[in-house]
Amino acid sequence: MLLGTFEHSIDDKFRLTIPSKLRNKLGSSVYVSKGVGKYLELRTPENFTELLSEIKKNSSFNESTRMIERLILSNSDELSIDSSNRIKIPTILLEKIGVTKQIYILGLGNRMEIWDKATYDEEQKLLNEEKIYAAAEKLGGDK
Repeated sequence: MLLGTFEHSIDDKFRLTIPSKLRNKLGSSVYVSKGVGKYLELRTPENFTELLSEIKKNSSFNESTRMIERLILSNSDELSIDSSNRIKIPTILLEKIGVTKQIYILGLGNRMEIWDKATYDEEQKLLNEEKIYAAAEKLGGDK
């Protein structure tokens, strides 16, 4: 289970050191993909395969399916984790989410998200209890 929030930075060679707490849950490689927002997602090969299976359950004749396939598949790459627990993220993906240098890594159960620090801080400012309660209610309330 991937959990927690970690503040890190991207080095000059576009490498990211994966926090040891998360690294211990991964194998020798991960998949990086553009998320459906201003972030990147990191998944194990198994979880990436599960994601693709979910997408492929839908017809490629459906416009929404094709749009999500394009977003994810054309903006994904398999990355090896080096002996220093780093991954080299493709520059084009970092540019798409506006990463400067400082980032947050979020552990979200079966995946991780990588956010530019300033972008994530702005997103967090937009959250309030009312929005959180509405989202919880939409997902089934507080049974």
